[in-house]
Amino acid sequence: MNTFQITEPVLEGYINGFLTQERIDILVAQANEQIDEIASNKELYERFYAEVDAPEKTDKLILWVLFMSDEDICSQYIEAFDKDFEDEIPVSDLADLVFYIAYLEKVKKRKLDGFDYLADYQSEGIEEIDQFAFTNGFLYVQKAKEVQIEF
Repeated sequence: MNTFQITEPVLEGYINGFLTQERIDILVAQANEQIDEIASNKELYERFYAEVDAPEKTDKLILWVLFMSDEDICSQYIEAFDKDFEDEIPVSDLADLVFYIAYLEKVKKRKLDGFDYLADYQSEGIEEIDQFAFTNGFLYVQKAKEVQIEF
């Protein structure tokens, strides 16, 4: 993932200057809640886990990104648990969580199980999320460099 190549100062600036702690808390709570919900159906959880071929020990945040970046898994989750929202999780939610994961790993030096797997994971959905997150990082840098000129 290109997002994981972003430098620490940019990650920290993006997290502290763009994302609010409230949004991060909501995303983390959502990820944990939905992974726990999926895990309550052992057969479905094991099938999803096998589909993304994740390592046996994978952090919940990373697992949520892997699951929800897969359109089929996301649709099956929504159907299985009778969710009343769109047929997919917004890319912006996943991209912000990917940024937060990179921040935890690179800035906070918190080792997340499955980080290396996520960094190398190849899928159409994860590529879209990575592109969205990486573009947001560039936009943040651009805005941070802008200065107001008065004539």
